[in-house]
This record gives sequence, C-alpha cells and structure tokens, in this order.
Amino acid sequence: MEYGKLEKYKLAAEGINQAQLAGELFLKELKENGVPLENVRICYSPFSRTTHTAEVVASVLNLSLEGSQCKVYEDLRERYFGPTFELQSHDKYSEIWDLDAKDPFMKPEGGESVADVVSRLTSALVQIESEFQGSITTPKARIADWTTPSSSLSADHIEGNRWLI
Repeated sequence: MEYGKLEKYKLAAEGINQAQLAGELFLKELKENGVPLENVRICYSPFSRTTHTAEVVASVLNLSLEGSQCKVYEDLRERYFGPTFELQSHDKYSEIWDLDAKDPFMKPEGGESVADVVSRLTSALVQIESEFQGSITTPKARIADWTTPSSSLSADHIEGNRWLI
C-alpha cells in the first residue's frame, strides 16, 4: 500500500487537466446551486494521485489543502489486493473478481476482502458525515473517478446545503 503514496504516482499531465476541469465543473455546480464555498469539504485518500487531485481541485476552489476544509482519510484508500496481486497487470483483476463473486468475505492472500473494504469505507463515511455534518463533502476513495472528460460532474442528490456526490 505504501507504493500508492510514492511521488512518482502523482497525476500525469492529462490527469492534472482532468482534475482542473472537474474542479471547474464542481465550482460551476456550486455557484448554480447557491452553495457557499465555506460549506465545501474535500475528503481524500493519502495516495499520491488522489492527494494531487484534491490539491488541484482545492486550488480551483481557492481552498488550502492544509486548511480545515480539506482532510485526508486513510480509510478512503483503494483496496489492498495483497502481495500476490498488488502492482501486477490489470489482467490479474479477473482472478480477484472471480474470488469476490464466489465469496465477498474471502481475502486474497494478505489482502482485503470485499467485505473488509465495505466495512472500512462505511466507517470512513460515518466519520466524515459526523465531522462535516451540514457541509458539502466529496467522500471519494478516488476523486479522479469523476474527472474523466467523458463523465459529467453531477450530484446524486442535493438536500438543502448538503451535496452528496
């Protein structure tokens, strides 16, 4: 898991552009919905590419990544597949998905099961919700999920001054 925190895994130029665009789209949505920037919270994992993405988006919103509106959460990290699968070709994913389909509680050797990930992320989201109640949060293990040019930034639902993405 420490590999994901290495500087060399930060965003490439295209990823930086995508994060910039996502930040701009997010800012536009905030303005269109009358949501003040002081209600925004950016929650991200400690992995270098999500930290870098959060940094770019925070910059667009004129927020400090070190400020109270941005916070890193260890539990938002990606799934750890264990030494057998970690840092291997994406072709190996089908083996993991087959294991997951058979038993979501089965852990790949030294890694996390689907159930482990669900539990960890549920705890993280409960913590985020309690800490930032009434704010707009972007609790994503990978903020970059919504930075691809083919996707549009949209809210699952807007409720008062809370935006759950």
